[in-house]
Amino acid sequence: MIKFLNYSFCYEGMAEDTLKNVDLEINEGEFVLLTGRSGCGKSTLLHSLNGLIPHFYPGRINGDLLYEDSSMFTMMPTEIAGKIGTVFQDPRSQFFMTDTTRELAFGCINMGYSREEIVDRIEKSVMDLELEELLNRSIFSLSSGEKQQIAIGSVYALAPKVFMFDEPSANLDHEAIRRLTGILKKLKDKGITLIVADHRFYYLRDLVDTAVYMENGRIAEIYSREEFCGLDKMHRLQKGLRSVYPEEEIDDVIIKPAHNIPDEKRRILRVEDLSFGYESKTMVLDKISFEVASGDIIGVLGQNGAGKTTLISVLTGILKENAGKVFYDGKRVSPAKRRKLSYLVMQDADYQLFTTSVEEELTLGISKVDRSLVDQTLDRLALSEYRDKHPASLSGGQKQRVTIGASLLKDSKILYFDEPTSGLDYDSMLRVRDLIKEIACNGAIVFIVSHDFEFIAQTCTKLFRLDSNQGGQMKEMDGKLVQTEFMP
Repeated sequence: MIKFLNYSFCYEGMAEDTLKNVDLEINEGEFVLLTGRSGCGKSTLLHSLNGLIPHFYPGRINGDLLYEDSSMFTMMPTEIAGKIGTVFQDPRSQFFMTDTTRELAFGCINMGYSREEIVDRIEKSVMDLELEELLNRSIFSLSSGEKQQIAIGSVYALAPKVFMFDEPSANLDHEAIRRLTGILKKLKDKGITLIVADHRFYYLRDLVDTAVYMENGRIAEIYSREEFCGLDKMHRLQKGLRSVYPEEEIDDVIIKPAHNIPDEKRRILRVEDLSFGYESKTMVLDKISFEVASGDIIGVLGQNGAGKTTLISVLTGILKENAGKVFYDGKRVSPAKRRKLSYLVMQDADYQLFTTSVEEELTLGISKVDRSLVDQTLDRLALSEYRDKHPASLSGGQKQRVTIGASLLKDSKILYFDEPTSGLDYDSMLRVRDLIKEIACNGAIVFIVSHDFEFIAQTCTKLFRLDSNQGGQMKEMDGKLVQTEFMP
């Protein structure tokens, strides 16, 4: 159905090919997992299939790419859209309308279908994917998982034969991943060809037919499902791959004790009865109280939409609390003072990248730059070879590491990370873990919002869970993670 024939691609302005001599055949109805270290070429492969290359990303092409024996480079984007649909890592990047029903119809309208056919296609999409509860909703009111469901539904309405997903689990909680798995199973049962690029793939272990491992722009290995799921741990770690069965590798996770910080460096952050609600007057956070100290790495858990990002926005001073008090080192701190104490690494790295090179990005806003520390940070995050590259040219995982590197050089007292491992391979996840532990050892307080079970289990010293079903309340969890909250 799809054939890459000695296919190579070099982005315009780049010296080296990103994809190199790719030979790959994907059969109709096959479920293919694309995986490999960050920057290995997975997204470029997807962009070649959905027409973004060469129509949006120009560059030099060698070899050919066939869809049902016709070269895709002779097809217009509208023709490709009816054959191959893509759901991006951040569904917001593919939304054009402000409400869900019109978003479901948008692609069909652009394809020029009649009103009757558009209605029929939307009804089929809603019925097959169980989207009834999401109709006539504001796009801005949806959780990450709900946005993804609408993105899938809008593509499904075009009835493509091929569905592609780029890091679909990156921003989803466990329940949203369960729903995603169910949707993927439905698509597979209908005979649709599925191509998923992801670093976390435990949720796909019963669906995948073929796993394609990429390395430096090449196809390094092709595994059957049985071969891939049966990889021994040493072989898997050598390739920088996450676990297919993480629940078997971490039986009972005991949260680590806080780092032992000398008294002269020890600072307390105390929160008393913190409350916040948006204009709807519904309380997102309700009388939250806790105390943490220098050396603590606090995991903030909860379902999508529970208020985790709102909490860190209030703690950093981006949002002003409706009620409650925040104290640091025994003194009450206003939102303005909290902003000076804090550094936030956002979930979407693109929102924090402003300069024309990676090195500039790391040193932005620093009056006196320690070049040796910059070099060390670049090296530890495996970014040294990219120091002069424009951040926009990097992969999603590499961008994430750049924003984390910038946070390390700011020497803030309290750091907040919102999904810091989204889009990161196993090696990069370990680097981020080690750097966060080092930050805590040096006397900082670190908050982490994450759905990444492996990362939380290896990093945090405290866990708090936010629960929107209990009116925006938060409670501290005991030392053991309940695996059934994260695993299939």
